[in-house]
Amino acid sequence: MASLLDLSSTDFLAMLYRTFIDDSADQKQEIIMVAGALMGTQKQCNELGRKWSACLKRHHIRYFHSSEYNWLDGEFKKYRDADKYPKPAGRDAARLIRDDLDAVVKQSSLLGIASVWPLPAYRKIVKEYELHKKLDPDPFSAAMQSVMRECALVSKDLPQGKKNKENVVAFVCDDTDNAPKYAAAYAGFKAKNLLLQDILGGMIHRDDKNTPQLQAADVVASIGREMALEYLRTGAQSELKRLQGAFYKLVIWDEESMRTLASLQ
Repeated sequence: MASLLDLSSTDFLAMLYRTFIDDSADQKQEIIMVAGALMGTQKQCNELGRKWSACLKRHHIRYFHSSEYNWLDGEFKKYRDADKYPKPAGRDAARLIRDDLDAVVKQSSLLGIASVWPLPAYRKIVKEYELHKKLDPDPFSAAMQSVMRECALVSKDLPQGKKNKENVVAFVCDDTDNAPKYAAAYAGFKAKNLLLQDILGGMIHRDDKNTPQLQAADVVASIGREMALEYLRTGAQSELKRLQGAFYKLVIWDEESMRTLASLQ
């Protein structure tokens, strides 16, 4: 991936993942949008990939998807068998796999970042400022761009490589039908953020089922989701205890911040 993005050994890759959160009372009522990123050098990403694949193999699953984990579907479907896994045994077995994968992330030196956009407030701002007339109001584009900005700022502050060359961060996203739209959003993001242009590298898309690092970014997004929902439910500050020992940043956008951003569009 680094060769495709023309990176040096000291530059950074950021794996991006998205996740929708549904209201448990109404699966079609979205509550928040989360974009998660897992960022490190090519060497760090390769090491994570090897350990991640070994962990999947131990548990006899081919890949990790948080949606399949949440609903005990796909690779986790066997845990819905009430005869073999009477409740709550199936959920506990799935959680064990998730915990082991969490441990792989915790043991790595990669940086985890999650950006959370509460959707009711976001839709209110889109309507109030008529943003749909100026840009694509897809909430993942907003969440993606905000987490990209965080990655760029982090890479700017990290120690520079040889010859004091400015650090560069490039992005790897999961390959979906919306990939061209998100690539266009990234191009627009780079054009608007002149002060970050020397830091922002390219973007490529990969099949997340075949890319362990993207699956790990999915874990980052899902952990960010859990912490954000707890924060929104209780109003109390929450700590990402599952990733203690690793740098992890959670950004929850409030209505005032969204309003400030909308006024600049």
